[in-house]
Amino acid sequence: MTVSSKRGRPRRGLIAVPGAPRRLAARLLEFTARHRAVVERIAARGTITILFTDIAGFTSITETLGERAAVALLDVHDRVVAAEVKRRGGRVVKSLGDGIMAAFPEASGAVAAAAGILETTREVQVRGAPLRLRIGLDTGRASRRGDDYVGHAVNVASRLTRRARPGQALASDAVRRAARGSDLDVEWKDLGRVSLKGIAQPPRTWRVRPRRARGKS
Repeated sequence: MTVSSKRGRPRRGLIAVPGAPRRLAARLLEFTARHRAVVERIAARGTITILFTDIAGFTSITETLGERAAVALLDVHDRVVAAEVKRRGGRVVKSLGDGIMAAFPEASGAVAAAAGILETTREVQVRGAPLRLRIGLDTGRASRRGDDYVGHAVNVASRLTRRARPGQALASDAVRRAARGSDLDVEWKDLGRVSLKGIAQPPRTWRVRPRRARGKS
């Protein structure tokens, strides 16, 4: 059957099919439901970037300078890290005593936060104790467990933190690839594949550091 236009002239090629609007509406509802389910699954188990910090030498600082110095150092660490994480769109997941775990929806935000933390704390001393941090980052899938995250990306980021030297941030190749194209004021140094305890296939690893202004070391 030919469908007429508003002016009464027939439109060629359009066929009126009985019940089509209702079937189309049903298909759209079905697609919407599927899309919502996919979005919910991604939200529950999606790709994120995990960042860990660790205060280097914290046990020794506590022993030699006392608990007050250790607490003061932690307070400065927490303020600096929380501010950078929030500024870059992430959230602090939990405190780890002498460090934190944070999660970011974008790898570029995590990298920028790591660089900002290192630059801010580079010359900080609290009651005679230097605030030297180790940072590790990985991008991948992680499952929510309450307010926490678990998964391979969490494990890799944690192991990279332990491999980092004081004042260093180490990121997996997944982080670098995910942050590619972002306008980040950082330098990347390829360290190759570094061995990580408990990780059978360690990732290619990069050292991330903020670009310094000329005249600074």
